[in-house]
Amino acid sequence: ATTENMKQAIEIVVRKPGVRGLLINIFGGITRCDDIARGIVDARSPVDMVVRLTGTNEDEGRRILESAGIHAYVDPQEAARRVVALVAHGA
Repeated sequence: ATTENMKQAIEIVVRKPGVRGLLINIFGGITRCDDIARGIVDARSPVDMVVRLTGTNEDEGRRILESAGIHAYVDPQEAARRVVALVAHGA
C-alpha cells in the first residue's frame, strides 16, 4: 500500500451512507507505517478514525497520526474499544 492507496481507500469507505467510524488495522512489514499514516491524514475523513499501527517506522507513523488528532494504538482491542466509544458517544 502507498500513501495514495490508503487515502483513496478511506475516501471510498467513508462515502458509504451510515459509516460513522473507521478502525484501520495496519501491520507494516514491507509497507512503512509512516507512509500509511500520511495517507490516513491526507484523507481528512469526516468520520471518527482510530488506527492500530505496528511495524516498520511505527513510532513515526503514530507521531504523524497523533499530531493530526487521530487516535493511534498498538493494542487492537484498545483500538476497537476506542472507535466504539467514539461512535457511540461522540467522544
